[in-house]
Amino acid sequence: MTTEDRLRTLIAKDFAIPAERLTPQATLEDLEVDSLRMIEIAFAIEETFGVSIDEDTAALMGRIHTFGELCAYVSELVTSHGKAATARA
Repeated sequence: MTTEDRLRTLIAKDFAIPAERLTPQATLEDLEVDSLRMIEIAFAIEETFGVSIDEDTAALMGRIHTFGELCAYVSELVTSHGKAATARA
């Protein structure tokens, strides 16, 4: 399962956003993701993917505007986390 698939499943299940609306082009605004919901999603991402999101919500929302951008961001975090874990081993 890809990061995008895992993220789509997570958001659809935990945040009641229909999976068919979670397309790469879907904007956070269209998905009704405001700053409070982004905080909740960030916590769920950290727990599900075992990563840490160090950016505050305002910075995160300034950088991520679509579901596709969110997927790319989470993929970067997962990759970085994997590299850091390998370096520590």
